[in-house]
Amino acid sequence: MADRSAIFIDAGYLLAAGGLVCCGTKDRSRFTCDHKRLTTDLAQWAQTHSGGMSSLRTYWYDGAQNAVPTPEHERIGGLPYVKVRLGRIHSGQQKGVDALIYRDLMTLARERAVSRAYLLSGDEDLREGVIAAQDMGVQVILIGIPTSQRANQSAVLVREADEHVVLPREHWTSYFASTNSATASAVSPATPATPEAARAAGRAFATVWLSKATLEDLANLLKDEPKIPGPLDLALVIEAEKSLGSLREQQSLKHELRAGFWAVVGESEASSPDSN
Repeated sequence: MADRSAIFIDAGYLLAAGGLVCCGTKDRSRFTCDHKRLTTDLAQWAQTHSGGMSSLRTYWYDGAQNAVPTPEHERIGGLPYVKVRLGRIHSGQQKGVDALIYRDLMTLARERAVSRAYLLSGDEDLREGVIAAQDMGVQVILIGIPTSQRANQSAVLVREADEHVVLPREHWTSYFASTNSATASAVSPATPATPEAARAAGRAFATVWLSKATLEDLANLLKDEPKIPGPLDLALVIEAEKSLGSLREQQSLKHELRAGFWAVVGESEASSPDSN
């Protein structure tokens, strides 16, 4: 196996967490990011952290309408040793990005092209990819960005990684700048969704779903409890995001959302004539 590393950057996580901690907002239109210096410095940091291991390249993952690169994506893709991979944006959410990260991680591990992977992301959905890469002999180091709010990385993903390194705010501040410096000091982080709000959203969704569900629908749901069937779970998350904002990297809120859903289903079962 090659004694070198590769860096995998989930731009959705980087720009949301970095923008929030450095500029007080996740809105990309309200800050800029120096992609060239960030990727160059991160590769140098990884080389130092790994004890001198060379870097194969940096992979940059982001979403785009119809997976068509924007001028910004073109500029990032033109940087030395940086490869851009694009998923699609659907209803304002990234789709397919995790699958792209998984594919590249598996390919490099299978071909024994790298012995260490640096992953900058927070999504629990990457857990299986981390495990599979480790099974093929690759060390996976999870890089994080600090937050003053709830954790912005899945606890499950953190546990699976060989090492978890949260680089301090000072590491990131030089790469991010508010697009309106005159009002930068007035910018404050958006009020985060609460567990109570997520649970309430789950209850509201369940109430509507139960009003339309057939006995067969309910039987199929209960058959796999506590797992919600994929299409229904996706509909639940999409509906909740209309009021809560993106839940892509908010595993604890997803847990509360599903708990609220099951609470209403349980109450419905308890009050049904068949349960007496």
